[in-house]
Amino acid sequence: MLGLGQAAIAAEHSIIAPESKGTFRGRPTVAAVRVTKAPDIDGHLIDEAWSYAKPAGEFLQKEPKQNIPHSQRTEFRVLYNNDTLFVGVWCFDTEARNIIAHTMERDVMMRYEDMVNITLDTFQDRRNGYIFTVNPNGARSDATVSNNTSRNSEWDGAWRAKSKKHAWGWSTEVAIPFKSLSFDEKNDSWGINIYRNIGRFGERGQWANSRRISRSYHVSGCGDLTGLHGLRQGIGLDITPYATGKYSKDYDSKDSDLLGDFGFDVRYRLTPSLTALASINTDFAETEIDTRQVNFTRFPLFFPEKRQFFLEDSGIFGFGGGESSRRRSRDSSDTLLMPFFSRRIGLSSKGQITPIQFAGKVTGRIKDYNIGLLNAVVEGDDHPRNAFVGRVSRNVFEQSSFGFLTTVGDPNSDEMNSVTGIDFQYRNTDFVGGHTFEANLYVLGSYSEDLGGLEPTWATNAKLYDRNIELSASVMEIGNDFNPAMGFVRRRGTRRHMLEAEFTPYFEEISWLRNTRHGYEAELYTDLGNDVVNTKQTFNLASLSFESQEMLSLSVSHHTDRPNKDFDISDGTVIPAGNYDWWDARLSLNTGLYRKFAAANSYTVGSFYDGDRQQLSSTLVYRPTNRISLMLDYSLNLIDWEQFKDSTINLISGRIQYSFTPDLTLFNLIQYDDISNSIGVNSRLQWEYKPGAKMFFVVNQGYVDEMTGFVIRDLEVVAKVGGLFRF
Repeated sequence: MLGLGQAAIAAEHSIIAPESKGTFRGRPTVAAVRVTKAPDIDGHLIDEAWSYAKPAGEFLQKEPKQNIPHSQRTEFRVLYNNDTLFVGVWCFDTEARNIIAHTMERDVMMRYEDMVNITLDTFQDRRNGYIFTVNPNGARSDATVSNNTSRNSEWDGAWRAKSKKHAWGWSTEVAIPFKSLSFDEKNDSWGINIYRNIGRFGERGQWANSRRISRSYHVSGCGDLTGLHGLRQGIGLDITPYATGKYSKDYDSKDSDLLGDFGFDVRYRLTPSLTALASINTDFAETEIDTRQVNFTRFPLFFPEKRQFFLEDSGIFGFGGGESSRRRSRDSSDTLLMPFFSRRIGLSSKGQITPIQFAGKVTGRIKDYNIGLLNAVVEGDDHPRNAFVGRVSRNVFEQSSFGFLTTVGDPNSDEMNSVTGIDFQYRNTDFVGGHTFEANLYVLGSYSEDLGGLEPTWATNAKLYDRNIELSASVMEIGNDFNPAMGFVRRRGTRRHMLEAEFTPYFEEISWLRNTRHGYEAELYTDLGNDVVNTKQTFNLASLSFESQEMLSLSVSHHTDRPNKDFDISDGTVIPAGNYDWWDARLSLNTGLYRKFAAANSYTVGSFYDGDRQQLSSTLVYRPTNRISLMLDYSLNLIDWEQFKDSTINLISGRIQYSFTPDLTLFNLIQYDDISNSIGVNSRLQWEYKPGAKMFFVVNQGYVDEMTGFVIRDLEVVAKVGGLFRF
């Protein structure tokens, strides 16, 4: 009878105390309540324990409008016992049948669905924290936040969540063990924020500091969570053993191998905020393969790191500010410089695996200092090679820092290599009437045994933005022989100047139009003698965001390039040295990504060096049920060369995912391009059979196009079982 009574109460709005109501600016407060009997984590929120906690809520909208009540009411309560923090969220919805919940798998983007984010600032330092995301299907994702801006989604914490749909909306119940978090047991208050998206409207609301420019992962905007007494972390020791079995076959050479191996990771919390991790016989068998790319430039492509060991806590190794090495664009060609790029460890320049015998790191914070130390021992030609990275930064002002970075060693050579640099990062979210201002400055030098001397690199950039405007500028110089053996450099001997301005007006008086964007972006590359090498100007004539969540945009770009020697693109076409000048136009249309069937399409037409090019890119997503997700990516490049044979380049990839439960998912990735005339198939079954412990079954297949059709070239089958023991 108690359960039924609580269910009835939960369907009605609660009275929110003034100090616990949502704010546009300021820090509301909610009190956590200690309980002796933990609630059942089933998503119903009907346990008696929830009635002991006072509710917080009355969120304010941050998108598309600001500083008005969220159209659907949200309430939450917080409980805890000796071992676990519990958060219950009531998401009321007057049209519950229209709740959007497409996905079920772990660590998937849920931004366009109904979902909630729970942000925790466990040291209440307004800089670092955790994010936990749940949707109405109980799908989960998590991340850590470093320095208030760097979000690392590869962190996988051990925690539980269940959600349920009701006639009055939906609810979620989250249990986060204290052993999964870093915090100071002496502190009785944390920072907390709750963010909710209403998928069908694209309407986002937030409890604390609901300004549009305040992202849900900006822990500086958290409210206060009080009443936390007598928390315990245990001794802070996690042991994660694993065992693998691998079968591989090369059908050309007729060779096959059957191998087995084992290893383990040990994680120990040295202090409440400083953690050591050692990995013995490190294995990455479950890592997804790289997405294929086509290179139309004379510079190397960038492939991101995907291995969890290196991605965890990677934010603390971040250097120079986000804009120093990469623009906001999703184009990987915009990654110009990374002084430390962990993909260099255990992977050759061609992506071939080099065994890692040992890897260890210490990451965390001591008072105002952020510390990251990483050391790895990899196999070499004649003897093991050592690679070391050290990063220390000190917090200054409210959200700024200055620091030091060094790398020593070359994982792919026996020659000595080192990089050393200092940086300053400034951030102010209340600059000149509520704008956000960011500025970064850094200087680096590299030493290579074969070159000798110290080769410099430096950069500075600044950005000012709010809901309606964004202005940014940057300058970067990279020396001719700058050579970070544990980093990534796309271009050397260059100086880059960038300028960007964007204006975004909102139209509350137009029922079908949310906002438009208009902007200009200029990019100028010179050599170190200030002779112009290439330029690009982009005029974003208009990007329209509709209330239906569709987007339509039109832009025009002007390019110049002066290569001083011939170079070839991916299909082998050679572009002669010379002076080139051309224009192109790009039209894109994206449907609302909250729909069961969604599409993102673009068409670019114009010149390209001495030819004419058409580019078609399309991404199609279909989610017939919350268990099945189908995605197709297709790009077509048609180039009519003036001097050469025309180029036709196709790149196709398809993803098929089936979720048996939120913790058991089958992933399939199929890729084809007509440059290599090959098909790659990556199938991966992932099961988190208990929080923090996973099993994987992976099959990789390669096929080549021969006269008789596609023939299998290689096969790899991997099984991996991992565990988790916590003390």
